[in-house]
Amino acid sequence: MGLVSELVRIRRRAFQGRARGEAGAALMLALGALSPWLHAQPTEGTVETIPVESVEDGEREPLELGDLTVEGEAIAAPRYTADSARAATKTDTPLIETPQAVSVLSSERLQDLGALSVQDALRYSAGVRSDAYGFDTRGDFAIIRGTQFAQYQDGLRSLFGSYNNVRPDVYALERVTIVRGPSSVLYGQGPSGGMVDLTSKRPRLEAAHELRAEVGSYQRRQIALDSTGPLTESGNLAYRLVALVRQSGTQVDFVDADRWFVAPSVRWAPTDWLRWTVLGHFQEDESGSSTAFLPWEGTVLPNRNGRIPTSRFVSEPGFDRYDTEQKAVTSLLEIDLGAHWTFHQNARYSDSGAVYRSMFPNIYTGDPYLLNPLRRDSVLRVSYIDEPDVHAVTADQRVTGRWRWGAVANLLLAGVDITHVETTQQEGRLPPLRIVAQGLFDLYEPEYGDFIAPEVTARPELTTRQTGYYLQNQMRIGEHLVALAGVRFDTASSEEAGNPDIENEETSLRGGLLYHFDAGFAPYVSYAESFEPVADYDGEGEPFEPVIGRQFEAGLKYQSRDAGTLLTAAWFDIEEENRLAPGPDPAVQVQLGEARIRGFEFEATSTWRERLDLIAAYTRFVDAYSDEGPNAEGAGRKPLSAVADDQASLFGRLRFGLFGVPGFSIGAGLRYTAAIPDQSRTVEVPSTTLFDAMAAFESTHWRVAVNASNLEDETVLAVCLERGDCFYGARRTVVGSVAYRF
Repeated sequence: MGLVSELVRIRRRAFQGRARGEAGAALMLALGALSPWLHAQPTEGTVETIPVESVEDGEREPLELGDLTVEGEAIAAPRYTADSARAATKTDTPLIETPQAVSVLSSERLQDLGALSVQDALRYSAGVRSDAYGFDTRGDFAIIRGTQFAQYQDGLRSLFGSYNNVRPDVYALERVTIVRGPSSVLYGQGPSGGMVDLTSKRPRLEAAHELRAEVGSYQRRQIALDSTGPLTESGNLAYRLVALVRQSGTQVDFVDADRWFVAPSVRWAPTDWLRWTVLGHFQEDESGSSTAFLPWEGTVLPNRNGRIPTSRFVSEPGFDRYDTEQKAVTSLLEIDLGAHWTFHQNARYSDSGAVYRSMFPNIYTGDPYLLNPLRRDSVLRVSYIDEPDVHAVTADQRVTGRWRWGAVANLLLAGVDITHVETTQQEGRLPPLRIVAQGLFDLYEPEYGDFIAPEVTARPELTTRQTGYYLQNQMRIGEHLVALAGVRFDTASSEEAGNPDIENEETSLRGGLLYHFDAGFAPYVSYAESFEPVADYDGEGEPFEPVIGRQFEAGLKYQSRDAGTLLTAAWFDIEEENRLAPGPDPAVQVQLGEARIRGFEFEATSTWRERLDLIAAYTRFVDAYSDEGPNAEGAGRKPLSAVADDQASLFGRLRFGLFGVPGFSIGAGLRYTAAIPDQSRTVEVPSTTLFDAMAAFESTHWRVAVNASNLEDETVLAVCLERGDCFYGARRTVVGSVAYRF
């Protein structure tokens, strides 16, 4: 035990207060010297809990390690689990002590799953339906706890409105954090189901470089670069450059998925109390309309002509476009104020836009085959143009402080955030009286060229603003009890010429209790509220009411002593007022009355003996419905769109050596989704079971891998809506990659 005690003494001395660069270097040297001894000498003992600092993405994050049992071998860092998630509390709180269900998807997990998009990355997460609206080149439309999620990047909201920004590329990300349940106390406007925070790759002090090439299904070809390291000998200046170019087709005819982006960043730390990281991101995507809004008959219902192919393109080659671009600069500033107080500011300016031109079947008049009732193969089409441009400024300033009152340790967070968004838009839609001039379009044997493009007119400029003031305190009472309480006040406004201004004020609350047992179990209860203004108007020109949500959650977490296993089981009960739902037209939403979402989640990530990585998730919705409400049509309960009562998934990856050569791995996954009815319960999408697989070889400098999703190439329907359209899921995709690291 003498050597272990000496290790504890070195760690305490190195990390007392804020860790300094010299102390960190000394600790690393000490650990490097002691590691062979620990590996060779079997030792049993317990190292007491002490605060340490871990460097993550170029940032220091104080964590509290649990009791570590040293038994002969040094414990390797788990691949799929994480110790903390700043997105959940905006503080450095261990996941096991956060009274809320949170998932952190590491870069290793994203790599092993072969995620080609954020939507793919969410596939094996509890409470999440990642492919809620099927294969779509326009964005990531996952559903968390029955609601569409809010997308954040580096702690700041990154999407404002719809179809006006680029789709994030997984290669530019370090990790993805899923915070389930309302987060309005910390982030302001947002849905009740949850949020996703994307963490960009950031400069590191250790030089590392990667060249990567990919080829795959639908003529996918991609090359990428990731390079990072210090710019000065002292290490006070570091850089990172991430870049990618891709050309690819898709499962839909005439629709490509081409992309290029470059993301330079620099980190400056001239002293041990100041750190400033600046991230740039410049991206352009060129694609088209993969979503066809196909009618029930020929997808979920039989048609005399058979099933409509999943490759069917219902728009017009040459006219159809979904091209997006973004230019963004993000500033991440941290100042150590001393006496256990720290100031953070995250700020971003972004300029994004899109050219969206499409055609889709006019299926919203009852029978889409009305003009051709005998053949049942041809429909009328509607043409649509939307060209938005969005300028957004977001900033979040906050201070955190730590102090102790007797047996109560406090972690206080106080902040103010602002959002200012200006949206200009050119829009065109063929008037209904001229729809007949479009002619019939055969969904089974299409002939292109017979269409009329609509005239484009400018919409009034839309300006939205929000200011939020928030306060949160986390208390550790004694050794085991953790309490959290938070409050926030928001003011939000929307101004659009020719329409009445929309102004909202809202106070949001949050609270939680958690008891962390020595054995690793942590039961908890929590309450949280959400607030989401809607900068839009109903069919009569009246502004929508804000969507209000309230959630009660009770759960149990477990983390093993080596942090290699993390389990979370949670029961949640959400009530929403003024919920939005798809309207009778793809460009229109309607506002329902109240929605009730209750369910159970279980999620597990584990690494066994440094060889087997496992991810398991199960979600059961007991209730997921909306009532008729004051604004909804019809009567009685209606199931929520795209929400399955049951979902389950399991993924495992085994690492092994072959012929004396280490570095090989194989993996397989299973995803099950129960049947889903439309809101009227007229039709039902069948249940699906899909299989994924991967194989890889990894050495010091090389990584060669093959990933396959929907291995059996099943034709699946993701959802069918009450208005009469259905959405196909993704077909089989196989991608091979080669990466050289130096």
